[in-house]
Amino acid sequence: MKIGLVVNPWAGIGGPAGLKGSDGAASVQAALAACSLPHVPARLAAMFDACGEAAQVVSWYAADGAMGCSALEAASLDVCAVVPVNWPSQAEDTRRATCTLAGMGIDLLLFAGGDGTARDVLQGLRDAGVADSLPVLGLPAGVKMQSAVFANHPTAAGQLLRQLQQHGPAVCSDAEVMDLDEDELRCGLIAPRLHGYLQLPLSPKLTQGGKARHVSGSGAQRMAIARSFAEAMEARSLYLVGPGSTTQALLDLLGVDGTLLGVDALLGDGTLLARDASRRELEDLAERWQVPLHLVLSPIGGQGLVLGRGNQQISPRLLRAAGRRGLHVLAPPDKLISLYGGVLRIDSGDAELDAEFNGYLPVTTGYREQTMWPVSV
Repeated sequence: MKIGLVVNPWAGIGGPAGLKGSDGAASVQAALAACSLPHVPARLAAMFDACGEAAQVVSWYAADGAMGCSALEAASLDVCAVVPVNWPSQAEDTRRATCTLAGMGIDLLLFAGGDGTARDVLQGLRDAGVADSLPVLGLPAGVKMQSAVFANHPTAAGQLLRQLQQHGPAVCSDAEVMDLDEDELRCGLIAPRLHGYLQLPLSPKLTQGGKARHVSGSGAQRMAIARSFAEAMEARSLYLVGPGSTTQALLDLLGVDGTLLGVDALLGDGTLLARDASRRELEDLAERWQVPLHLVLSPIGGQGLVLGRGNQQISPRLLRAAGRRGLHVLAPPDKLISLYGGVLRIDSGDAELDAEFNGYLPVTTGYREQTMWPVSV
C-alpha cells in the first residue's frame, strides 16, 4: 500500500491561546507569543503507535521536513519519495505537495491539520484531477474541524490505517470539506462554507462525520437547560463554560457577559473571572482558586465531540482536575439524536485520560431532566 503524507506543522496552535484558529502567519505568531506550542508531532506519534506494525509495511511518500518526513523519521519509518517544500511552510506548499503526491500513484492521501488544511488538500487534488477518486483521511489537528474528512482522534486514524493495510481498499463516500473564515469568526460571525467533497474510507465508528447545523434546540429548550443547571451551581466553585448556544443561554441567565465562541471562567455565584480565556489563563485560575472545578460543555452537533473541537483552551490537566463528576454536558434532545455514530466523544490530547471517560455520562436535556448517554473514544 502506498500512502502519501502531508502535514500542516502549525495546525491547532491557535486553539490553546483562544485564537479560534491558526490560519496565516499572523495567527501562528500570536499563538507562539501566547506560549502555545505545536502539538501536531504528538498527534502523529499517537497515530503511528495505534497503527502498529502495519505502518512498517506501508510505502510512505511525503512532503519534506516538518510537513511529513520528520514525523515518519521519528516513527522509524522509511520514506520512498520526498516532495521538496519551503520553510516556513505556507498553504501553497500543502496544495503543491498534495498535487505532486497524487501523481505518484499513491493509494491514500493522509494529511494532518484542520479545515483550512482540508481545503488546501482539496485544491491540490483538484489540480491533479483526482479529487473525486483518490481516498483521503484527515488526522484531526486543527481548531475547528467541521469537515467530514477526519478520523475521530489520532488513535482512530491509526486503527483505520491498519485496517486499510490489512484488508485493502475500502468503500469510500463523499465527505464534505467545510471551513469558516477565521476573521469573521473572531467577530462572532459563524458562516461555514462548503468547498467541495473528498473521498473518505467508510468507517462510521472511526471517522467523525461533519458538523450538523441547526440542531441546537429551541430558545425555550436552551433556557430550560440553563435554569436546571444554574439551580445546582455552587457559589464556591470554579466553572469553565465552553462555547456554544446552549452554554451561552446559561451565561445569559446568570447575567454574565461571556463569549459565544470562547471559554469563560466564573464562580458559581456568577462572578466573571476571565472572558474568552486562554489555556494558560484557565490553568492559572484553577491553581490560584483551589476550589472544586467544573467544566460546562455542549457537544458539537452531529460529531458529538465534547472536547477537542473549538475548545482546546481546556487542557488535559483541567479535565483531570475536574474529573468525571466535574464534567457537565448540556444538550437539547435533538442534538443527541443527531449524533453521528450515536455517541459522545472526548479528544483532549491525552488518549489514556480520554479513555477514563468511556461508559456513560449524564447529559442535562431540559429542566430537571437528564439522560445517560454513551461516551466512546
